[in-house]
Amino acid sequence: MLEGATRVDLRLAFAQAARLDPKAPLIAVDGGLTTCRAMRRRPDLFVGDLDSARRAPRGVPSTIYPIAKDFSDFSGALLAARGLGVEVVLIAGLLGGRLDHEWANLLEVGAAAHGFLGILARSSRGLVVVTAGGVRARTVAGRLVSVFALGRGVRVSLRGTAWTLSRRRLAPGSLGLSNVPGDEL
Repeated sequence: MLEGATRVDLRLAFAQAARLDPKAPLIAVDGGLTTCRAMRRRPDLFVGDLDSARRAPRGVPSTIYPIAKDFSDFSGALLAARGLGVEVVLIAGLLGGRLDHEWANLLEVGAAAHGFLGILARSSRGLVVVTAGGVRARTVAGRLVSVFALGRGVRVSLRGTAWTLSRRRLAPGSLGLSNVPGDEL
């Protein structure tokens, strides 16, 4: 959970986590601790440099980083999740907060994707799915779906949409923007 997470973001993440793994660990990332407290949820792990949280929660395992570092607290949390053996990461607050943090968060999940089966972030703005190995999904017919490459380009096949792709090279850019799915993607 990140600092920009709203209560709605957190509820969506908790509901999704309960479907995938009811024992999934809750990791509060620095200022995301405030949202945990507001929701009366105790994290299983706290990760951060304490620039947004006043202090680490008592009785909760914590990884405290120095403020002067060359990576984000979120990057450290993804590393901690991998260390815990987490296979699917659900993120609350990926697209909340400052614009530069949103960009950095998206680039971090792109870089970390190879270490997980998938990374999901639900919010009131939509669903972000990041995977290094592909995905099959049920969709709501007529809603927009966009597919992007994070980092280097990849070969993508896309079926069940108005505009299909067959092993097409997808590089960072707008090629996968605003497609229209049927019932299954």
